[in-house]
Amino acid sequence: MRRLTTLAALCSIAALVPAAPVAAAPPRAAAPAQATAPARATAIVLERSGGFAGRQESFVVDRTTVGGERSLRLAARPEFRRLRGSYQPANPCCDRFLYRLAVTYRDGRHKTVSTVQGGTAPRILWDLIGEVQRVGVRPMPFSPGT
Repeated sequence: MRRLTTLAALCSIAALVPAAPVAAAPPRAAAPAQATAPARATAIVLERSGGFAGRQESFVVDRTTVGGERSLRLAARPEFRRLRGSYQPANPCCDRFLYRLAVTYRDGRHKTVSTVQGGTAPRILWDLIGEVQRVGVRPMPFSPGT
């Protein structure tokens, strides 16, 4: 009974003593939108050269390209943005195509990645190369004097 009386006394004292004020936490600064959302890709240029005939071709995808939305989304993904600049095989022989992707982002940054046909590179790189070749616009070749 004595314990119960002591407990009741302590609870009533605690109820009467004002709580110490708690300092308000300083307001947190909002993170910049750019840090949370990846910059959108606005243009992609794929240069393909080599092969048996030594051809050189370009493919361009931008915001006006019909069907180009998937290419621009792939190029904006973090997996693509983290790629190294080059994926080259140990043995560069034979008549393979060389690929060079140059991407421009809305924030003004650029990313360039190159590889060789049949080389080992992350799937997102091959997916983007295939998509840009499929929907990209081939610029008209320049002919001096015309």
